Amino acid sequence: MHRQATQLAVIAGVVATLAAWVPSQAAAATQIGETFDPTGTCEGGYTYIQNSSPGNLYEAPSDGVITSWSMRGGVPQTTSRLKVVRRIAQGVFQIVGEGDVVSAAAGAVVTSPTRIPARAGDIIGIYSVSGRCFRMAGGYSYASLAGDPPVGTTQTFSVVASPLQFDVAANLEPDTDQDGFGDETQDCAPNDPNRAEDCVSPTAAITGGPKLKTRKKQATFTFTGTDARAVASFECSLNGAPFASCTSPHGVKGKKGKNFFAVRAKDAAGNVDATPASFGWKVKRKKRK
Repeated sequence: MHRQATQLAVIAGVVATLAAWVPSQAAAATQIGETFDPTGTCEGGYTYIQNSSPGNLYEAPSDGVITSWSMRGGVPQTTSRLKVVRRIAQGVFQIVGEGDVVSAAAGAVVTSPTRIPARAGDIIGIYSVSGRCFRMAGGYSYASLAGDPPVGTTQTFSVVASPLQFDVAANLEPDTDQDGFGDETQDCAPNDPNRAEDCVSPTAAITGGPKLKTRKKQATFTFTGTDARAVASFECSLNGAPFASCTSPHGVKGKKGKNFFAVRAKDAAGNVDATPASFGWKVKRKKRK
């Protein structure tokens, strides 16, 4: 009985250790705001911020990155851009991000990609070019400003108690490594900030090598690499040996019989070519004199 209790205690300790070791799951993406069929026409050339909303629907609930935004077109169409602001004081906002100007036909939802780091409490709104962009809804208020203030500026808006809800929504993704890229759709390695901008592996190509059949054991290979940015290095392998750093041209010493050479590219972000370039050849026995 005592031995069984001891074993159970050990197992419990191991489970607790493993539970502490396993990293927690990152929070899921969150929608801020709401899209709907707008019934009210916005005055073009104005920026509108959803100053207050039930349940803070138009505020970022946590830090993260806004990776896209959406709106639904009104009759005949709606043209606007996303604006993201940070409240400095009552009616005073800093512009922290904006999306592209897009148009949506009546009834159609248009989603536009973007990348805007956001803090908890940041608020979304729109810069209206033309068209319908709001509806009357209880519990809402807004702030407005003539013009399209640039990112980085701090502006004083007019706060209006009229209950208008604006037709705009944004997708907020977590940013585990705080590199400014949304973990779910923009970051290929959420725990490695050096790889966020570059998720594409480079490729290597062999440009020169020995004859397919030769009596020479010595062989020289030349190779190049292509990448979205720049290939940082190469790694070579002969006859199944572990890959090791190499440069072009690269000399090897084959064995009698069949030989196999492979080279893979590696970029500065740490992406490694998953399909190394390869070359096979045969070293024949020398003729007896």
